[in-house]
Amino acid sequence: MPTLLQIDGAVADGASRTRVLTNAIAEAWMGRGDDFTVVQRDLHDDQPPHLRERAQHWPEALRGGDPLEASTQRMQDRLIAELLDADALVVGAPMYNYAMPSTVKAWIDLVHVPGVTASWAGSERPLAGRPAVIVTAQGGPLEPEVQDFVTAPLAHLFGAGFGMEVHVVGTSRTLAEMLPELGVEWAAADLRRAVDEAAELGRTISAR
Repeated sequence: MPTLLQIDGAVADGASRTRVLTNAIAEAWMGRGDDFTVVQRDLHDDQPPHLRERAQHWPEALRGGDPLEASTQRMQDRLIAELLDADALVVGAPMYNYAMPSTVKAWIDLVHVPGVTASWAGSERPLAGRPAVIVTAQGGPLEPEVQDFVTAPLAHLFGAGFGMEVHVVGTSRTLAEMLPELGVEWAAADLRRAVDEAAELGRTISAR
């Protein structure tokens, strides 16, 4: 049963472009067959806690005896298992104030564990080769002088850290309806392009 893990980090107010795109990927994925399933984790409605203890960054064998509260361990284990069980991953991460949403960063801190999801001292990377789609959006135009504050760190994490096959799809000028000088028609056309690109990824990314 091929499973796509859909992570949504955008505010759930009905106006999110990244949710439009992650949903397009999920719908196309499920359209590939009755056995294609999607597990959705909404980081806005069910916000993961930020790291509380140093021990959370390490597997038990590397904690040096540092204790970890049982409820904290169960919560982190659940998120890690959800990721490891997925055949493909899509992460919706819009740019908020020149950064990814803090909920996405909190989720990353909980699932990036050396020796478990990432390599440590030459250990295997269990997610290696699986597809990871980064979905992003920003209010202003894409400009060469504006740094990539969202997709670059995520692409490094999923690619270099987890060994996944990284894809990126995004849209920009999402504030065009409030700031018409950004180009309302341009923004609408760019969103349509991104939806088509997202759906194509949902139809074609590897399902192992």
